[in-house]
Amino acid sequence: MAEEQQQLLYNELALLNKKLADSERQCIKICDKIGIPLKQNFEQNTDIICSQDGYFILNDIAFCVIKKKIDMSSKKSTSNAQKLKEELSTVMQNKGLWHVKLETEIPVSWEKYNDLILINSDKYFKSSAWYEAGPDLWIRMCNILNVDRIALKSNISPDGFRTPKVNLIWGKSSIVQCTDNGIRYNWDVTKNMFCAGNAPERHRIAKLKCDGEVVVDLYAGIGYFTLPYLVHAKAKLVHACEWNPDAVNALRNNLIANNVEKRCIVHEGDNRKVLLSNIADRVNLGLIPSSKDGWRVACKALKSSTGGVLHIHENVTSGMNKCTSNNGNVQEDLSLCSECRHLLNCIKSDKFVYGGSHKQSFFIDNNRLSISNVPINWKRVEWKFWAVHVLHCISSTLHEVHKVKWKLSVVHLHRVKSYAPHIDHLVLDLHCYPVPL
Repeated sequence: MAEEQQQLLYNELALLNKKLADSERQCIKICDKIGIPLKQNFEQNTDIICSQDGYFILNDIAFCVIKKKIDMSSKKSTSNAQKLKEELSTVMQNKGLWHVKLETEIPVSWEKYNDLILINSDKYFKSSAWYEAGPDLWIRMCNILNVDRIALKSNISPDGFRTPKVNLIWGKSSIVQCTDNGIRYNWDVTKNMFCAGNAPERHRIAKLKCDGEVVVDLYAGIGYFTLPYLVHAKAKLVHACEWNPDAVNALRNNLIANNVEKRCIVHEGDNRKVLLSNIADRVNLGLIPSSKDGWRVACKALKSSTGGVLHIHENVTSGMNKCTSNNGNVQEDLSLCSECRHLLNCIKSDKFVYGGSHKQSFFIDNNRLSISNVPINWKRVEWKFWAVHVLHCISSTLHEVHKVKWKLSVVHLHRVKSYAPHIDHLVLDLHCYPVPL
């Protein structure tokens, strides 16, 4: 047996011995890795062996991720792809529509939500020939994948609402539901998006201790982060802001479905026009590619007497030496103080050494940027550059809004996922405290 196959078998057996692996579920191919399915109660096991590589939730299944080195042709997921290839090519040949170029358009991956599968139409089923085949093609596909509905998705619409471009090509309803980390989500796939790749951040939020806290979620969507704050983190109250009417409807339904509607106030419309001032212990800014438009709103929402925590999301590109604005234009002048600019120059030139450690953090106290001993795993120099830029901008905005000086500390940097080549979806946790005069 090849070394790679032995390693996969070892991982599967180790998880089975710990009663974590779900033997009835299939291993799946995930980009350049392989996911071994885990049982739903895996989070309660403190000795989980895959903690180094992490886990995520996909279609209500927990997966341990290991490096991919082997051919998965013997696994069920590849078997389904092979069946699709054989069955769909046969249908097309019988109808006189087959061409060898169509072989690359037969799906080998998809998202599954109960009895609906969501397929990337930018990669699969691109040719018009598929749609000339008629219902027989989709019926055969449903039988193989044990579903009743098929939808095709493309890129997100540039309408400001992040509306998905999804077309239901087989089936009667586009409403789907899933349970993630014990939370029920319902939405219309043609009107709202649901990113399975954000599961690590949803689960991280669920583990926060927010008892007695008032939380503001500036980009609530269908409740991706609002619901974990309410269901698991036990926030006292969440102000959920959302301007997409379809997402607001789904959010309200999901609040009711999870019995937390009494602890949530939904603010429909542009959060920059919602008067949320001096009320929040914590603000969630879960918008990518950038949440910068919400920074001032978040600063206003924080309690001026006690401060709180900001969770700031951003897509950060590696290989760049300068910060960029929300529209992607390079900014030469960030209006930084002299101390901040000096540190940034050191970081850009890779001459800055954190006392022999690469896991120290930054903080701003009375507009002076300093180094703390809080361990942060930066990994890339661009992450540090972005953190310093955010610190400076938030510090200046807090001082302007509340008319007092603040102390800001980076307490955590979380990489949610790779958004695209060289682009990482990051979350920066900032503790913000007013400085007594």
